[in-house]
Amino acid sequence: MSWMDDGGFDMQTFPAQDGRPMARMVFCTSTGQTYFTLTKTEVQRIRRECNRILKEMEASK
Repeated sequence: MSWMDDGGFDMQTFPAQDGRPMARMVFCTSTGQTYFTLTKTEVQRIRRECNRILKEMEASK
């Protein structure tokens, strides 16, 4: 089982105090948990970067 399957990575949405949608990304490792609070724009940038990396990985097959 990978670290993502057993709860080592999680993302949730929540409203900011001013009502804007936000996301919380959590990485759990042997040294503890690391939290990142992201805006919608930051989540979109992460998605674009992940898609770019996936295309590179597919091209190198």
